[in-house]
Amino acid sequence: MPPRPLSAALILETALDILDQEGDAGLSMRVLAARLDVKAASLYYHVRNKDTLLQAIADQVAHELHGDADLTVPWREMLTTMAVRLRDILRTHPGAAAVVATKNVSPQVAQQIADRLGPPLAASLNTTAERALLLAQSLFVLVAGLALAEFGDVPHEPAAPRAYYDAWFDLAVGTFLDGIDTP
Repeated sequence: MPPRPLSAALILETALDILDQEGDAGLSMRVLAARLDVKAASLYYHVRNKDTLLQAIADQVAHELHGDADLTVPWREMLTTMAVRLRDILRTHPGAAAVVATKNVSPQVAQQIADRLGPPLAASLNTTAERALLLAQSLFVLVAGLALAEFGDVPHEPAAPRAYYDAWFDLAVGTFLDGIDTP
């Protein structure tokens, strides 16, 4: 099978593989180029630098998280689904946990999410779109932090059994959502 042509999508996919296997310390433009069997300079046609690459990873996770979210359900179900989905995405790509915990999505992606998520979440919560988005963002940060604690030390295995992290996740997310529900 001939190699796939170099593209931003292939670069991003390969960068995620490196992050998942070796962690952030293992990802460099030179390592990425070697994995793709190209010269590092070839990458810069598609990706300006490592920071831009990490930004693209954060944006991809955000798109995957919010892309087809059901925004017609009640707020608690919407936010619970968002938390579980983010954890699943980061479990699939544990190397991305450190990225999403430290890198904001791009302004364009943030605006797309705000425009799509803000109004229905605000209506369901009976609050302003600004407050609804702050609550959703706070939950995102909580889950990203939990994921970072669970598998942010790639390539090392998590320090505790999965059941421990499952209980921690359930308690933290449940407590957060209960706090929203409290008048």
